[in-house]
Amino acid sequence: MKKILLSTTMLALFAGAASAEVTLSGSGRFGLDYAENRSNGADIPGTLVEFSETQLAYRLRINVDAKFEADNGVTYGGRIRFQNSNGSTAASFSPAMLYIEASGVRVEVGNSNTAYDSVALMYNPEIGFQERSFGDPQGNYYSFNSGAYSADEANRVGIYAAYSYSGVNLKASYVQSDQNATGGTSGVKGTDGADESSIAADFTTGQFTVAAAYVDNGAGIEGNYLTFVGAAYKFSDAGSVGLNYNDNGISEASAATSINVAAPSVSLGKTITLYGNYTINGITLGGYVSDSDVDNADTAYGLGAAYDLGGATLAGAVESGFGGDLRADLGVRMSF
Repeated sequence: MKKILLSTTMLALFAGAASAEVTLSGSGRFGLDYAENRSNGADIPGTLVEFSETQLAYRLRINVDAKFEADNGVTYGGRIRFQNSNGSTAASFSPAMLYIEASGVRVEVGNSNTAYDSVALMYNPEIGFQERSFGDPQGNYYSFNSGAYSADEANRVGIYAAYSYSGVNLKASYVQSDQNATGGTSGVKGTDGADESSIAADFTTGQFTVAAAYVDNGAGIEGNYLTFVGAAYKFSDAGSVGLNYNDNGISEASAATSINVAAPSVSLGKTITLYGNYTINGITLGGYVSDSDVDNADTAYGLGAAYDLGGATLAGAVESGFGGDLRADLGVRMSF
């Protein structure tokens, strides 16, 4: 009788588990990364610690996703990410994100995505195997955190909502840097940091896509307002061009100096980025030019190429930043 009860219990458990779906996915990349005058930008005030300009760069990212669909058609799920990259002492898990999804509506809580970081077109100028660009936003804002939270935002919690219908995507998010605190105006992250809120919208019709996003108190920095507007045109199945505008907000106030006076936040300026890409014979060529209104900033630009290896991509890029220094990379990226 005990054996029958045990067998029945096990069958019931497996029957319940069969309706759930747990999957592993991820990405990896490795290659050479060059940065002219590479330094950590810190150490003793007024000095920089120099590093080797050419380094081996790598990153492995594993997403653990679980979800199930209820009888009423509502999907419940969650994600935890496991990641390690060069420069990290060990691999780490991200905080958890949980979500509910139905009829084009998705709501996330915890380590949620944010509306500003999720808007279409924002990262289209990226090139190289590390998929980066000086045409990306230069400011500070929250996003899904791929690793563990820092000590000053250990109790950070966010909520994100998105709605999609017929080419229209509407998004909103709110992130409390510390849900045990009532907020503050210190202008720093953590216990007395400000709460971030953002909205975004994008629309695609035919070959055109337009997008816009706004964030208030980005990354918990009081008074840090960022704006993004973008438009893109897909002139053929092989190529597209786009134009992005970013108001990058302000920097986080620096730590107190030896005379106990914190440096004020400064404007990170506005950038306009023109970009494009074209694919021919399995090779995708991409490039961008980005102009900043920050005093003495050079025009940034980049050229890149990517070749489909059949399941992986060989990619490289050469870029010149707003400070005039060059950076370049060459390597392989993959998804699984």
